[in-house]
This record gives sequence, C-alpha cells and structure tokens, in this order.
Amino acid sequence: MSKYENTSITPDPTTPSFLSGRSRLGHPNATAYNVPSMTAPLPPPPLPSTPKAKTIKGESPYPVYWVEVLDIAQQKWHPVDPLVTGTQWRPRALEPPASDKENSLTYAIAFDEDGFARDVTRRYAKAYNSKTKRQRIDGPISPTVPSSGINTGERWLRRVFLRHYTAPDFPTDLDQIELKELAALEGAEPMPRNVQDFKDHPVYALERHLRRNEVLLPGAQSTGTVSAGSKAPVERIYRRKDVVVARSHEKWFRLGRVVKPGEEPVKVLPPNKRKRSSKFGGERISSPVSEEENDEGDLFGDYYSLAKQGGTPLYTPSQTDLYVPPPVSPSGKIPRNKFGNVEVYVPSMIPAGGAHIPHERAAQAAHILGIDYAPALTGFEWKGRKGTARIMGVVVPEGAAEGVRAVIDGLVDMELEEREERRRVEVWRMWRVMLRGLRIRERVFGGVGDEEEEEEEERVDEGERGGKKKDKGKGKADETTEEERFDREMADAPSDVSEEFYMDMDDGEGG
Repeated sequence: MSKYENTSITPDPTTPSFLSGRSRLGHPNATAYNVPSMTAPLPPPPLPSTPKAKTIKGESPYPVYWVEVLDIAQQKWHPVDPLVTGTQWRPRALEPPASDKENSLTYAIAFDEDGFARDVTRRYAKAYNSKTKRQRIDGPISPTVPSSGINTGERWLRRVFLRHYTAPDFPTDLDQIELKELAALEGAEPMPRNVQDFKDHPVYALERHLRRNEVLLPGAQSTGTVSAGSKAPVERIYRRKDVVVARSHEKWFRLGRVVKPGEEPVKVLPPNKRKRSSKFGGERISSPVSEEENDEGDLFGDYYSLAKQGGTPLYTPSQTDLYVPPPVSPSGKIPRNKFGNVEVYVPSMIPAGGAHIPHERAAQAAHILGIDYAPALTGFEWKGRKGTARIMGVVVPEGAAEGVRAVIDGLVDMELEEREERRRVEVWRMWRVMLRGLRIRERVFGGVGDEEEEEEEERVDEGERGGKKKDKGKGKADETTEEERFDREMADAPSDVSEEFYMDMDDGEGG
C-alpha cells in the first residue's frame, strides 16, 4: 500500500521540479493568472410539442386552403398552415400523395388583399411537368390552335377564370420576382425516372411517345437514357424542342405555306383501312392495292411502298416556303380557283392588290357597285367524315374596298329601319286587336251588373272545361237519355226575357 500512496501524492506547484502547462506560455506571470471556469451552457428547455391534428374519417389529412406570408426582406411568399399540418415555410409538405382519394393538388390559386389571383401551383407541386400538368385543363392533352399553336385549355383558363382576377395595370416588382421564382421552380424540376412520365412531357420526349405527325429534327442529340426495366431495352431521351410537327401538302397549304420542289418526305403515314359492310354480312377491310403491287413497292423502301399504297407524305416546316398567291390584275379581275373561290385560310393568302371583307352583306354590296368579287373560302366545317366549305365575306380590289364598306353600312341601316318598321306595324296590330276586344266587351256587357257578368264568365269557363272532358266521359254519356240531356241544356240556357229587357234598357239609354 505504501508504494501506491507515494504515487498518489500531488506535486507542489511552487517547487521548480513541477512545470504546469501555463508556465510554458513564456510569460513570467502566466502561472499566477486565474483561468475562469468554462462550463457548457445549459440546454434550452424543450419546446411544447404541437398537438397532432385529429384526422376525420372521410376527409383528407392535407389542407385545401392555407395562407401565405410575405417576407419583406427577401420579397418572397411563404406558406403557413396552422390548422391541418401545422407547418410553415414548407411548401412541398402541403401536396397530398397520389394515394389520397379525397384531395389532389391540381390548381393552387393565390388571392391577395385586393382580390387579384395568380396560379402558384408550381410552388407546391413536386412533379409539375410530369404528373400535375396532366390533370389540368391547360395540360399537354389539351388541343392547340393550328394557326397559332396556342393551347386552347390555357387560353380558356386565362380568359374565363383568371381574367376577372388579374391586375389590369403593369406588374409590380414583387410580382416580377414571384413570376421569376415560379419559372425557376418549373425549370429546376429533375428529369423523370420512369418511362410513363415522359409521355407529353413539356421538356423531354421519347421516340416511342411521338405522335403520328411528330418527328425528330435531323441531328437531334440525346440528353440521357432510360429503361422500362432490367430486361427492357435502353431508350434515348431527347429534348422536346427537337420534336417538330410534320404536315402534308394540304395541311401546309391551309397554313399559308407550300412544300419546296424536290423535297423528300420525312415520314409517310400508312393509309387508313376503312371498314365496309359486306353484302354477305359482317365487315370487311378494304385494301387500296393488290399484293403484287405491295411486293413490288417493298423493293424501293418503306416510304415508296406506303406512298404507292395511298399513304400521306409529311414534311417539316424547314421544307416549306410562304405561299404567294397570284395578284389582282390591273383591270380589277380577282384570281379564282377551279371552284370560283379565293382560298384565304390565313391573312397572308390574300392576293396582292386585293382586300378581304368578312361580312355577310359584302357580296350584295359588291354586286350593287358592279365590281368584280370572289367568295372567300376561310376553312371547312367537319361533321363526321364530311366537310362543308365555310365562306366568309368576299375578296374585292383594294381600291374599291372603302366603297364596299360604305354600301354595307347603308344596307345594315336599311335592314334596321325595316326591322323597326315591322315591329311598329306589329305593335299597332296588337293595339288594334286589344281595342276591338274592349269595344265588343263594352257592347255585350254594357247594361249587365258585375255579379251577372261574373256568373256568365263562370258559365262559359265550365262549358269549356266540360268540352275538354267529353272524350273521357263517353261511357257515361251513352247511358243518359236524350230527354235528360235536353233538360240539362235548357236549364243552363240564358233567358230570352232578360235579354229583351236588357235590350230595351240599352235602347232607352241610347235614345
């Protein structure tokens, strides 16, 4: 025990044999410095736990409305949901999962204190382009206008819904910051991971999802690869901007463009096999060419074979030029097609030196002035497989356009005057009928009291109701005798004495 006690003795700091850590600092008074105690601060008290919101059976555990708070320092809107999820500054926590059948984040519309609204769905949707946009009316499935390429669903959403809640003046700095933030969120969305999400994606595209009239630009480079499974082949991912719409000769002509001479089609659509009813019953599929012609066409490639079978060749926009129609002759003669019309599908197809007047009275006005004109064919109205030409106005020489418009204004004014005159004549006729009825009523009931007049009207009404029920009571009417019917009619008949008495009073009063 003695050797352990010697080792446990603490050395004296004043003896020179002991050198503490502070004596090695190089300062003579380092050992006399009192080092304060460095104790760790106490941990903060735990925050009170937020009570978990109670889930109601049949309702979604995610909110359908919440508030947004403006961070003035950063000029940014942050969501706060104190009722359902109890979260704040967490926009992605408010989107319900796909398994939630009671709630779906398809539209998120934010209203400010002035009553204006803005679509802020991109702030809260995790996969806006690949999943959320499919369920919206302005999504990729919505058709587009061929002439302008505008999404019809997006145009409807802006015009019908957001038009009444959009600020009419110029956007403020805060609005511009918010719009840039939403655009950045949409652009920062990662690439989809499964094949199905690539369908109709606004940024990426797969070759398997291209429509019949869509093709890839020559030299398009892939941005990645994806596979549907471990055993499925690897597919290339392309940018949506490298996908163009190819159209036929007729479609390009209706857009005011023509295919350049000598251009090869980028794609040939196979002919549609229509089902026709057979005379022996059932249905049969008609084929435009025979098997020998099909074998001969295969020797020259698929495109030649499909074109020979009646396929439709397609061309890209780079293979077309702007259509230039023949101009109006110096004598004012309008160029026409074989049907006697001028095809004006787009404004650029109006002949040089001519003017299009889209008015129903334009042809009549041009005929009155005695100038040359041609009906303007602006499109077709399709009902099933049958198309009807839509004629809207006429094409006249540009120098006579003002005169035609002036005559149209005169014709419209004359039509309004005739309509007003017919209305005035009809009002006069109705007044004449009413006054004539009042005079007849005054002559008939001139000396009759109010009570007798009411009885007479009730008797007439009962007679009318009895006439309507005559068919229903045929069986009972056959049982009554002719004498009973005569007695009943005589009982309801008016008295001749009273009529003569009233006539004498009328004569006496009138004399």
